[in-house]
Amino acid sequence: SRFLGGTSRILVTGIILRISQRLLAAKTSLSRSPASILYITKMQGNIIKTISFEQEEIIKNIISLHTGKIELDATYSKGNFYNKTGIEKPSHKFDLFPQSKEVKKANANKIPLAASSISCIMFDPPFLAGNTNGKNTGKMISRFTGFKYIPDLWKWYTECLTEFHRILKPKGHLIFKCQDTVSSGKQWFSHNYIMNEAEKIGYYNKDIFILLAKSRLIGHNHSIQKHARKFHSYFLVLKITLIS
Repeated sequence: SRFLGGTSRILVTGIILRISQRLLAAKTSLSRSPASILYITKMQGNIIKTISFEQEEIIKNIISLHTGKIELDATYSKGNFYNKTGIEKPSHKFDLFPQSKEVKKANANKIPLAASSISCIMFDPPFLAGNTNGKNTGKMISRFTGFKYIPDLWKWYTECLTEFHRILKPKGHLIFKCQDTVSSGKQWFSHNYIMNEAEKIGYYNKDIFILLAKSRLIGHNHSIQKHARKFHSYFLVLKITLIS
């Protein structure tokens, strides 16, 4: 351009500007055409997303994308993850309070299986605390937990992570369902704690899925709101990276 005069440079610049504007207009027109919109919609339909209102969809996506068949469920309860969902039941079913004969009694921090024997574990533990004077406080807590304080619950999480690390095969996976909570007016971001502890123990935080809720139970102490009500929970996908 140093060999062009002032008028010539202005002319060339104008031509380049007009070409750029036409290319941009063509691109915009293409992106808004029915064919392109249909293509984008079709592609989005095939993409595994991080969010869903259905936990069945999330679990199936995790199995498809990451883990393969779930071999062990450490908190099986009534098997709601598998009943009439199309998700194959695990070979090993454990629960602290078995609901059927096919489920063996065991605390998730002490599973009676050999080391490096399982490829994939499902874990859906309680996420609340509030047991005072031997009695649970609140409807949700009475249904889902017996821990007095959140640090007690978190300590148990660490014990379970350590035990699962023992029984998982190299490159095995743990699917950890969890939820953050508010206790005694304080936020407790459990998913952050779990992910940090998992890395210390020897897991890789491979993926995270968010289960959205259309409604939630309202506790007895929610008349004065101090925090946003949580309408989501997590499915963490953890992979073994270190073998102790």
